[in-house]
Amino acid sequence: MSFLSRAFGTPEERVLTGSSFVPTPAEDDAMYPWGSNSYSVTPRGARETQVAAFTACVTLLADTIASLGLTAYQLEGGIPVPVDPQPKLVMNPYPETTLFEWIWMTMEALTVTGNGFGYITARNPDDTPKAIMPVHPDFMTVNVAAKNGWMEPTYIVDGTKVPSADVVHIKRYPVAGAALGLSPVQRAAAAVGIALAAERYGLNYFKDSANPSSVLETDQTLDTDQTKGVMQRWIASHSGRRRPAILTGGLKWKPIAISPNESQFLETRRYQRGEIAMLFRIPPHMIGDTEKSTSWGTGIEQQTLGFVKFTLRAWLTCIEQALSLLLPKGQYVKFTLDDLLRGDMKSRFEAYKIGREMGLYDVNEIRAKEDLGPVEHGDIRLQPMNYAPLGSVPTTDSAPAGQPEPEETAGNEPAEPDEGDGTDEEETDQ
Repeated sequence: MSFLSRAFGTPEERVLTGSSFVPTPAEDDAMYPWGSNSYSVTPRGARETQVAAFTACVTLLADTIASLGLTAYQLEGGIPVPVDPQPKLVMNPYPETTLFEWIWMTMEALTVTGNGFGYITARNPDDTPKAIMPVHPDFMTVNVAAKNGWMEPTYIVDGTKVPSADVVHIKRYPVAGAALGLSPVQRAAAAVGIALAAERYGLNYFKDSANPSSVLETDQTLDTDQTKGVMQRWIASHSGRRRPAILTGGLKWKPIAISPNESQFLETRRYQRGEIAMLFRIPPHMIGDTEKSTSWGTGIEQQTLGFVKFTLRAWLTCIEQALSLLLPKGQYVKFTLDDLLRGDMKSRFEAYKIGREMGLYDVNEIRAKEDLGPVEHGDIRLQPMNYAPLGSVPTTDSAPAGQPEPEETAGNEPAEPDEGDGTDEEETDQ
């Protein structure tokens, strides 16, 4: 049964079968006019996920972004205000998944194939999407037909043709005139291809290699049966164990140092780890390559800030804008980066102190950032008493708050009452 049948509970009606997201070389050349690359090793499909560094980058990006909070906003008087209540699409995009799972699956598809797909299964009364089922790229076929000079895609989900208006298609690396976005592998097939070749070479080398790791030497002459017997007894007594070896009969054990070919192989793998990390703009140390350094800063806080600014921001914007187009007009979504940019306790409280003194935060807002409840009178904001426009001289006797200052003449003296206005006191003789 197909995805659509499970989603709607209707009998299955197949239009086409045998769908596959991975294009053939001919389709690849037709979709991308410059043709396929000329490298002998070009990963296709999910083969690139066999590369440990590639998988580490994908997992890091998917885990980080899926763990962030997502909030819908609307502008009221030019001020962003959270939508109340939050749209169902933002709280739980699909009933059978959590928000974390939905974002994670979308991110994995974007990082591996460059395209994320979703099928709209329910709509609100205003026709905006209410539920979007994530579709794995392997179950999505995109056929392209040229009409009036434009590329019009036709979407087929698990063999069933669906209206393009019901498909959410997010492209991470879009190409003008192409129905599909480029994948990171297509953008740097050489680096991933070499890494994949190194993985396969290492697997075959260490699995079926004819190069021994050590030798047993003796000055005596041994026949075939004696040689085989010594080898079998050595393997039986020392294979998988760390017992001390006792050699008799003039036997000597000699390990074989790593060969130049093996050394070059290991160096190639280290180099390709850095290349793949650079492809995703991820600091090498974040995927376990501690031999590399980063120029994003010395402290973990500075490195995290650089990771957010130079790596995550583009991925977040890609998803935010795609989801914002699905909300009612005037609403948009933003990921919450507070937890990701949250510093150590000393740095946080210093920032709270500055924000409190300048009137940016009140006590309850600071407590909310630390997951604490409000307190009585905690919504009062403070402001330094000496805040005044630059160059002004505060008066010694100022009027109460909210009351205007008394009018004064240019000489800063109270105005004298006019003569004959009836305000002069009459002098009387006693």
